[in-house]
Amino acid sequence: MAGLVTSAPVPMTQTTFGCFDDVGDCVYGACCGTCHLGSIAQKSQSGDCCSTCLVGTCLSFPLIYNMYAKGVLQTALHRVGVTQEIGLFECLCCIGCVQCQVSREISNRQSQMAIGGGMAAPQVIVVHAPAPQTM
Repeated sequence: MAGLVTSAPVPMTQTTFGCFDDVGDCVYGACCGTCHLGSIAQKSQSGDCCSTCLVGTCLSFPLIYNMYAKGVLQTALHRVGVTQEIGLFECLCCIGCVQCQVSREISNRQSQMAIGGGMAAPQVIVVHAPAPQTM
């Protein structure tokens, strides 16, 4: 296959139900989910806190908010180098837990980048060259 670019998915290091790893963040997410979502977007530089919170509040209907939050969270994860997809089932059943997981993941990755001199871990990309053509 000519021009095939593949890379291994970069998984999250935090678990979905790791609330005791950062209780304050999870309480914040449980008390004000839309504000928490806005702060995640702001922290990852994938969006503005106020506008993300406002849109989330306007879409606060069952399932609609969950799908909006899934998109915001996935974008935030991509900004810090995580390519693992967020599961639809997790977003539909417990979006608050997923928000806390992503918030902890972003905080951990940003602190690791700060300790490591601002360099993220390199991603390995494999590119296959096309086979030589003969006539």
